[in-house]
Amino acid sequence: MYDLNKPKLAVIGAGVSGLSAAWALKDSDWEVSIFEKSRGPSGRAATRTINGIRVDHGANYFKINSPLLEELILRELPNEDLIEIPGHVYLFDKENTISKGDSKIDADIKWNYRNGISELGKRIAACSGAKILKQTLVADIEEVSSSSWEISSGEGKSLGIYDAILFTPPAPQVLELISNSQIPSSSIIDLKGLLGESEFHRQFSIIMGFDQRIDRPIDCCAMLNEDRKQAISWLGFEDAKSGRVDSSESVIVAQMSPDWTMSYYDSCEDIIYKEALSEASKLIEMPSSGPLWQSKQRWKYAHPKVALDVEEIEECSPEGWFFCGDSFVGRGRVGEAILTGIDAANRILGVE
Repeated sequence: MYDLNKPKLAVIGAGVSGLSAAWALKDSDWEVSIFEKSRGPSGRAATRTINGIRVDHGANYFKINSPLLEELILRELPNEDLIEIPGHVYLFDKENTISKGDSKIDADIKWNYRNGISELGKRIAACSGAKILKQTLVADIEEVSSSSWEISSGEGKSLGIYDAILFTPPAPQVLELISNSQIPSSSIIDLKGLLGESEFHRQFSIIMGFDQRIDRPIDCCAMLNEDRKQAISWLGFEDAKSGRVDSSESVIVAQMSPDWTMSYYDSCEDIIYKEALSEASKLIEMPSSGPLWQSKQRWKYAHPKVALDVEEIEECSPEGWFFCGDSFVGRGRVGEAILTGIDAANRILGVE
């Protein structure tokens, strides 16, 4: 039961940044409600089951490289089935020349969960104590007073009145939401201009399953394109993650480059799969029979091209509006997104 005398915060989006903000506010007076348009939390730290196998089709791993991340992930969250991904991230260039190891990526442990990286969001959600409303799209925001806001669903149903709102989706989606809301445009004209400067790369994740183990260097857990001139940006091997794939099978996730993605964005599945397999075959030897099965994920907002300045954004926002997420990192990094959520919680609390 919610206390009518306590301040209320609406978090739009249940990615790891918004969930982490809720976690950081769990011992405060704020009552937090999180609204998520999809069926579950965790955003691009996403996992789904394909042919009985758990596959990370967005973010591949996360790092625990700050005291705040250590506090949250290692001490606050349940850590059963938290796993380290062994091996090195190999590099390749536009000529498909492969070299061993990226020292920056290999400098820190690559973490995941046996059941998939989406466990991170699920566990933060459980520890936050926040109320999470899944499959609930926030479509309208209306000013009730100078310090309160009513939000409504796509069906026009009121989702409540809140003292503050934390926006976590990609900036273009936030811009669309506030542009379609009942807010005097003169009060947010500068905010809309800043949000409009944000651009995101699109990206296909192509998942391929094989009924045999794909040959590669024994200590290779993934491959990264170092010059950004290849059709594939990242080639990940799900069988490198403990407990995911049977020893006689392989599952590969090819994250295609933004340029390649745009070239094939509206193509039919057969063409997308054929061309992605062709590109992956330039890096590793594939069975002549090809994949046993294939799947794909189309990410419209994979990662931002540049980072927005959160202080500048909040300075020209209405009272009680806060922001966090990938838009303020400038790239897709799970740990950094989490930290933007914790920073937002501190601003909500008034902590410098």
